Amino acid sequence: MQLLKWSTKRLTLMWIVLVMLCTLFAPSTMIQQSQAATIGVDGNAADWSSINTLTTNTGTAQSLKVTQNSTNLYALVQGAGLSTATGSFWLNTDNNTATGYQASGWGVTGIEWMLENNTLYRYTGDGTSWSWNAISTLPASQFVRNSSTIETSIPLSTLQLAVSNTIKIGYIDNNSATNRLPAASLILPSYTIATDTPSTGTTTVVTPTELDSPLNNPFKGWSPSAKSTSYPQQHRLVYAGVTWKELEPTKGNYDFAAIEATNNFAYWKSKGVKVVFRLILDSPSGSAHRDIPDWLVNDIVAQGESAGVAYSDATGGMGAGNNTGFSPNYSSTYLIARHKLAIEAIANRYNTNDRPVAFVQIGSLGHWGEFHTWPYVGPNGETNYTGTFPVNAISNQYVQHYIDAFAGKEDKMQLMIRRSIALAKTNNKGLVMGMFNDVFGDKPSFDADWGWYTGTQNGYWDDIGQQQPAHKDFWETRISGGEFYGGASGMNAALTTGAGFTETLRQTELSKPSWLGPNSPASLAVGGTLQANIDTLKKRMGYHFVIKEVSHPTTLTGTSVAVTVKVENKGVQHFPFAWPLEIQLRKGDTVVAKKTTTANLTTWKTGSYTVTDSIPVASSLAAGTYDIAVAIINPETNTPGVDFANTGKLTDGAFKVSTITK
Repeated sequence: MQLLKWSTKRLTLMWIVLVMLCTLFAPSTMIQQSQAATIGVDGNAADWSSINTLTTNTGTAQSLKVTQNSTNLYALVQGAGLSTATGSFWLNTDNNTATGYQASGWGVTGIEWMLENNTLYRYTGDGTSWSWNAISTLPASQFVRNSSTIETSIPLSTLQLAVSNTIKIGYIDNNSATNRLPAASLILPSYTIATDTPSTGTTTVVTPTELDSPLNNPFKGWSPSAKSTSYPQQHRLVYAGVTWKELEPTKGNYDFAAIEATNNFAYWKSKGVKVVFRLILDSPSGSAHRDIPDWLVNDIVAQGESAGVAYSDATGGMGAGNNTGFSPNYSSTYLIARHKLAIEAIANRYNTNDRPVAFVQIGSLGHWGEFHTWPYVGPNGETNYTGTFPVNAISNQYVQHYIDAFAGKEDKMQLMIRRSIALAKTNNKGLVMGMFNDVFGDKPSFDADWGWYTGTQNGYWDDIGQQQPAHKDFWETRISGGEFYGGASGMNAALTTGAGFTETLRQTELSKPSWLGPNSPASLAVGGTLQANIDTLKKRMGYHFVIKEVSHPTTLTGTSVAVTVKVENKGVQHFPFAWPLEIQLRKGDTVVAKKTTTANLTTWKTGSYTVTDSIPVASSLAAGTYDIAVAIINPETNTPGVDFANTGKLTDGAFKVSTITK
């Protein structure tokens, strides 16, 4: 694939030119050779034991490590049955995936340098053309290879790298589509050039290695339907849209066991996946049906009230297969009273330390629980064609049921609403709601004077002529969510490079969603044409914490050790719940001392944060070398529950960031 494309004649000619240049401009233009380092390029990986693994895979190429000193970049590949004939390192040295060669088989790459076997090449093409200049051939002191270990060092000056530069790197064994690091379809991991000497005086300063890939963290990313358990893309949320008929099949019997079985609650709990819950009274489909219980319909009619109206949209506005259903009579006093009891039952069921439900969307009102009944006018001029949506005096009663039931439970479940109304931020419980946009990615539905974003920021006139207030910048303290517009076609359009994905990124920056679903890319095969954009969006959505720097005394003395941790949130949103940040002193897998800091992750919006605290240490602690680690603790399990975008993850989920000696 690579050297085979170079003719022998062309290689010979280029080598002659290179020798002539070296003769004319010797010796200052010669490639700098590797100098003494703590890593010896000898095929023995023992001196790499303290270096964190950058990425792993199965097959022949199994792990990749990278480190450096003041002069050289070092890389180590380990595996089983590695090719001793052909292998190649790929380096993006400007940290820009839009420049350089786009190597196939991974996400976008942007390669400036390729080390194929022991020959270093610099890319000279337009991004797609195969055009490389041979720069140097590494001697045996800089490149060693056997069937289990490949070790190399390249001068930083050759690669034009300096302290704080970030690179991306990968390895391909024998031109294989699968035997590579990282695995096929993933994006190249990042490594940041750190200072060669971490200690200054009596203080140790460490810059942990950053990972550039999206993380599969709680409360962010994709939220596909809970009814399926087979999704190619990783996710930590699922969506459970539950009809009232499912919830309460007979009067007073809330059949949570059936709901949870249908939506695989036990399975999702075992995977650490939380639920976005929505109660729906009207879910249009392709056949005549009702989504409120039959007993409720009969009771309403028995009291002399209309139960609602059956509809079958003939305008085509609702879309094929989603045009038939039953719109309840939201003004029914009996329906309102029973709805209050149903919402209380949901709140009581899920207000537990298990926290199966993370977010509750106020559905209840309108088609799909989306706060509208539409089309409003039929083909022959009929009014309220698919049902009557209630005025504020009625709809506010339904919203109040949620406020009364879920107020005070926000440490476990957070309440969200689709459209901005007064009760979303001003109510008798002091409860402020998050919001969700069910047509995310569609520009008119976002920006128009009736659009979702416009309404949240400026207020709006709703579909039945009522003026609704703004819920401006709600994401400063609450969570933003939603789902892609237009089913599979809309989602694909929103993720396709060009105007579609540009618009999606714009809406992400403006409305700061943490998750999207159920219409989401979770069901798309990994490694498809949209994968790079899927990863880019997932990384930016919600929070994305990177440990940038850790400092502490070089030697542990006394009964405490002060640790300063600098963290950057590269996502658009804060962490939704008040999970504690913990700093730890460890001996291997054992936490010998720890301290819960006062950091409040719900205030960590996009930007940088510094936490300084002291770990109390027993005076009887034995002399030796200890690890310092950082962890965000899941209160449900009392164990680390959130990944940082760094290497150094330990078996229990904490992140090793440094070492200290007593």
